[in-house]
Amino acid sequence: MESILEDINAVLGVTGCFVCNKEGQVLASALPDLFDETILSNVGRTMAQTMAGLETARRQKVGDIDLAYSQGRVIAKNLREGCLCILCARNINVPLLNLTANLAVRKLTERLKALSPTEMKVKAPGRPKVTPELTVDGTFFAQIEHELTKVMGPFAAVIIDDEVTALGAARDSFPRNRVAELVEKVSSEIADEGKRADFQQTMLEAIKTLR
Repeated sequence: MESILEDINAVLGVTGCFVCNKEGQVLASALPDLFDETILSNVGRTMAQTMAGLETARRQKVGDIDLAYSQGRVIAKNLREGCLCILCARNINVPLLNLTANLAVRKLTERLKALSPTEMKVKAPGRPKVTPELTVDGTFFAQIEHELTKVMGPFAAVIIDDEVTALGAARDSFPRNRVAELVEKVSSEIADEGKRADFQQTMLEAIKTLR
C-alpha cells in the first residue's frame, strides 16, 4: 500500500497520507517521522467514526470529509473497511488531488478487501512499516532553481535555500516525499498568478520523473 500512498504524496501541496482501519489503527503510512503514530491513529479513528455516523444518519455511503484549518487541510476518503487520510496545504488544488487520490482509493479498497481479519487488526509493535525515505539529487535542485530564476531572477537560489531551511532539511539530503511541499512554498513567492501556475505545472512534471 505504501507505493500507492507515495503516488498521492507526489501531488503538489500534499504533506503525506496514511490508511487506517475502522478502529483507527494505522495500516500503512507515508508521512514525515515527526507525525507520531498515536496522533495518526486518533485522527483516523475520528474520521472513520464520523463517516460511520454520517452513513447511519443519512442511510447512504459517505464520500469525502474535507477539514480546512489555518495552516493546513485534512481530507479523508472512505475505503469502506477504513479510510484514507491526506494531510495537505490549505490552498491545495483539490480537483487535481482528486485525480490521483480517487484512483488510489479504488486500489486501496481492493487491497483492504484482500486482507484477512487478522491482518486488518493486528500489526507488529512500533511504527507502521513505511517505504525507506528517498532523497532527491542535485539535478532536481538545479532544475527548480533554473525555472525559478526565469521568474524571480538572481534571488531564486536564496528563496529556495530559505524554504529548504524552513522545512528543517538540506539540499544534499532533501526527502523526496517533501518535494511537492517545497515547490508549493517556493511558488507562493511568485506574485503573478499566470507565471506561478506555469512554474507549478513545470515542476509537477519534474516531480513525476522522480518516482
